[in-house]
Amino acid sequence: MSVRTGKIALGPLEISILRYLWRKEGAEVKTVFRELGSSDANSLNTVQSAMERLFRKGLLSREKVSHAYVYRAEVNRMQMISRVIDDILQSFTTDSKDNYLLAFLDHAVESDTQALDLLEQMIKDKREEAAAKSGEGNG
Repeated sequence: MSVRTGKIALGPLEISILRYLWRKEGAEVKTVFRELGSSDANSLNTVQSAMERLFRKGLLSREKVSHAYVYRAEVNRMQMISRVIDDILQSFTTDSKDNYLLAFLDHAVESDTQALDLLEQMIKDKREEAAAKSGEGNG
């Protein structure tokens, strides 16, 4: 699977690398290659190039440790999903957010019958979280 929108373009290997680094503190190219690359018939150079592209896109950071770079995810999974959704929404329409929310609800209902209950609980939790934050700022 690839993700390609107006601002974000990620190939299957880049997505696999991000998924791997979301589970780890950081890793060198050779480590990522051993874990992901060899099983998908990618060469070490291909994995290195993909990690370099992710670094240039601002999705990975890197730090020179001894002889090699250690790469870390700069965005977490939820931030990445949010970026992709935002980009898709901006690409397809300039309508109000009500339409986005309706489309999301329709998708949730079609994909899982328990999704509405889960969404209600998540909304409740987020409201409580926001109320607690605003209460902290007032005290």
